[in-house]
Amino acid sequence: MSGLAIPGRAAGGGRTGGAGPRPLDLADIQGNILRPYGRFGFPITRHIFFNIASAAAGRDFIGLILGAVTSAERWGAIDDETVGPFVPRPLVALNIGLSYRGLAALQLPTRTLAGMPEEFIDGMAKRWSILGDIGPSAPSAWDPIWLAGQEETGRQIHILVSLNAQALQDGTPVPELDESMAMLEQAANVSAGVTRLTGHRGPNPDFQDASAIMRRMPDGTVVPTAREHFGFTDGIGDPTFVGQYEPKAEAVEVIGAGKLVPGNSRWTPLATGEFILGHPNEAQELPPTAAPWAFMRNGTFMAYRKLHQNLRRFDAYIDAQADFMQHVGGIASRDEARETLLAKMSGRWPSGIPLEMAPSYAEALALQKTWGDIPAIELKGPARTALETQRLNAYNRLITDFRYNGDIDGARCPVSAHIRRTNPRDALDPLLTTQGAPAGTSLTNRRRILRRGAPYGSSTTRDNEGEHGVIFMALCASLFNQFEFVQQQWVHYGASFNVGNDTDPLVGLRRPGAKFVIAGDTARQSAPFICANMPQFVETRGGEYFFLPSLTALRDIAQGSVDPT
Repeated sequence: MSGLAIPGRAAGGGRTGGAGPRPLDLADIQGNILRPYGRFGFPITRHIFFNIASAAAGRDFIGLILGAVTSAERWGAIDDETVGPFVPRPLVALNIGLSYRGLAALQLPTRTLAGMPEEFIDGMAKRWSILGDIGPSAPSAWDPIWLAGQEETGRQIHILVSLNAQALQDGTPVPELDESMAMLEQAANVSAGVTRLTGHRGPNPDFQDASAIMRRMPDGTVVPTAREHFGFTDGIGDPTFVGQYEPKAEAVEVIGAGKLVPGNSRWTPLATGEFILGHPNEAQELPPTAAPWAFMRNGTFMAYRKLHQNLRRFDAYIDAQADFMQHVGGIASRDEARETLLAKMSGRWPSGIPLEMAPSYAEALALQKTWGDIPAIELKGPARTALETQRLNAYNRLITDFRYNGDIDGARCPVSAHIRRTNPRDALDPLLTTQGAPAGTSLTNRRRILRRGAPYGSSTTRDNEGEHGVIFMALCASLFNQFEFVQQQWVHYGASFNVGNDTDPLVGLRRPGAKFVIAGDTARQSAPFICANMPQFVETRGGEYFFLPSLTALRDIAQGSVDPT
């Protein structure tokens, strides 16, 4: 670190122990690729963006903070089957992303730059037509930091540094978060040519904060929840790939999150190369990479997006539609109508229980009662007993282990529901029958993304103008084939689901007369319910594409030794 202190790091540690061979070089992969940090005790996130005035300054800056970068090495007492010596869990996890303009500012070889994917070279703002960033989501309406970066060379976003922090009992970040900020500021000053960019909307223009929505417990402690501002439980069903977890943990995590084996109901992990470069993908091929091949190995791409949520508009629309649904559907209570509408739009009840497992409000309430101890067990973290861990695993299987083979017409979960569009599971299998003999499809397996991120701002004031939404980050080996495909074809267009131009009911682009159809139940001879004239609930407020290099590649960049020959 050339004399810079690294906050939140315990002395000692070393390479991870544990039984069995390791298919991945975890010490070389950045930790936010394998870990959704929020699930591992890091509820608070801070994103800081930098501009590089000269290649030498940029290399110095990366070299100064390289020792603080968090790798994917296992953490003792946190990861199953990990034995010492191990890497201790930091109080603050730090990770780095570089935009294409950042790589160019670092003066990487022309051959390396020319071999980068077209969409990454373009950058997110230029892909607005593919991503549906029009109207209030257009790049011209983004936060000042993003707008200035499009127009001024000295304001271009070159480096993203993400800090993920643990929290104190009162819900505030550990002091090491401020220490990490000071360390970054010192590194920028020493480098004499790296500038922290400002212009974020919100309480502090110098960085973008995000945090899990907190809940105060009876004893006064504050704990993170998995809810986002619309009220849904988030972060369920992230993909699982080969090498991401130890074998014991993988057997649990892969259920509902991997791929379906044709001809049976078994889930297996997706190929590593769908998410990490330099490894075989589902086509048993190595994803395309720029020269030299080793430079991109163990790295991945990230789509970073700031998504604003119009809370008052969402609440007003849901309330009005719930009143109508209660009236025409003969539903007993307004609460039931509202919860049912939300579940039909999402594909899950706000609690996280999927419609495929609990099609009715009564069934959802019964399951919530049966599993009423789960929230308390989740909060215990590593302090859970073996029996509590087994029960939590059983609950996670309940909410993830399902498919759509018995619900082709969407009577339980609408074919256009959010989770069915963004992860169709077996719904797009061309041989799908009610007998359920086929499984998933390679089309779905090749479109998966790792979802990272957290809510930002407060939803205490349910308005449209305030700073509240989600910092959404999608990680994948191909931005074009994975993130952009899902965004364009599945979120903003409905041909794959035979719903024409109907878009995702929660995050989709709204055109005049936009609608969402809730199918009727032929068994009960109930009519469809149509949510008409849907307004825009979510708007883009900024974003960029970043490359997350391996630690080896970061070291090569810092030393100026990237050689494409």
